[in-house]
Amino acid sequence: MGAPRPVCLITGGASGLGRAAARRFARAGYDLVIGDINPESGEEAAAELKSSGIEARFVRTDVADPQSVGTLVATTMRTFGRLDCAVNNAAIEGKRGFIAEYDDAEVQKIFAINFMGVFSALKHEIAAMLKTGGGAIVNIGSSAGMRGTPRMAAYSSMKHALVGLTRAAALEYAGQGIRVNIVSPGSFRTPMSERLYGEDVDNVLASVTPLLRAGSVDEIAEAIFWLCSPASSFVTGANLAADGGKTAGAMLGVNALWRTG
Repeated sequence: MGAPRPVCLITGGASGLGRAAARRFARAGYDLVIGDINPESGEEAAAELKSSGIEARFVRTDVADPQSVGTLVATTMRTFGRLDCAVNNAAIEGKRGFIAEYDDAEVQKIFAINFMGVFSALKHEIAAMLKTGGGAIVNIGSSAGMRGTPRMAAYSSMKHALVGLTRAAALEYAGQGIRVNIVSPGSFRTPMSERLYGEDVDNVLASVTPLLRAGSVDEIAEAIFWLCSPASSFVTGANLAADGGKTAGAMLGVNALWRTG
């Protein structure tokens, strides 16, 4: 009997970047647990992943509920007996608006999902990994967590907070075999960006990216996979900006300026 396959847990894994990441891990032979609030998409994702020859399980998860997150990790351990890596991806963009006019309930909702959801996941994932000798965790940030983003102050603030949370967790558990990093994607096409920018999404994303194009979910998924893999074994506490150069300098706003020497 061969060695067991490594196990990866992904929150928000039923669609968008989370689903692309799940496919990448499946191609590498990982068994997967998909935590998502959407049962229809979640079951569909699990069925697709199983067709590639690995084991996959969907667990309906509301990351805003700490008990639900705890159940997700407990189910992973009960099913597979181990947790080798985790991708904390579940998030919402929230409504756009100016701070002085912003609804307090909307801020609390974004905080509950985008920050506390990751905090709760880290808490349970780390506890599980400590039982089995360590692992790797990747939190999903955003280029909005590396600069100010007008009319998305709540979203941007929570993504900034994830950078600090990631670094603190990395330092706390570096000596116990657990690596914690964050990937901060820039402009790439997902259901979230399509909701924000509509039919002109590709042109809008290209206009704010020095590489002059939107990224793909598969490109971001590669960065996530690398940080979970042994190839990045000396990397922890890092914020990897997979953003086509978006945060390398000032936001110039026009492609022509990026073309100049």
